[in-house]
Amino acid sequence: MFALTCISANEDQTPSPANKLLVRTVASSEDAFAFCSDGQVRVEYRISELQPHIRFGTWKMDGDSIRIRWTQEKGGEPVGPPVSCGSVCVYKQYNKFQRDIDQTEELSWNEIKQNQHQHWDIQSFAGNCNAMP
Repeated sequence: MFALTCISANEDQTPSPANKLLVRTVASSEDAFAFCSDGQVRVEYRISELQPHIRFGTWKMDGDSIRIRWTQEKGGEPVGPPVSCGSVCVYKQYNKFQRDIDQTEELSWNEIKQNQHQHWDIQSFAGNCNAMP
């Protein structure tokens, strides 16, 4: 007896986001999640009044859910009045910051792979999740 399984070209069978860069673009935001195979993760908030704005943490799969625990945040906080404002304001000067945080986030791996709303772009990632991008 033979069983045939058909997989469409659009159906990604990747079991987890390990070694992937997942870029979420929604309205006026773009967030780039880098998932390393050692359980480390970072996100770069590319459109933010904090410049740069990066979070670091750990991730694990729980069924279809990607569970993230953010433990550190780094970036630059704006100083003084804005130079210009669009979707976010831009400032002449930013003060560097680094702080410990304890926040959680959950993403649906199936929703990301299916990408029905065209919010996600999945790319290969071979970088270091503990380093600034």
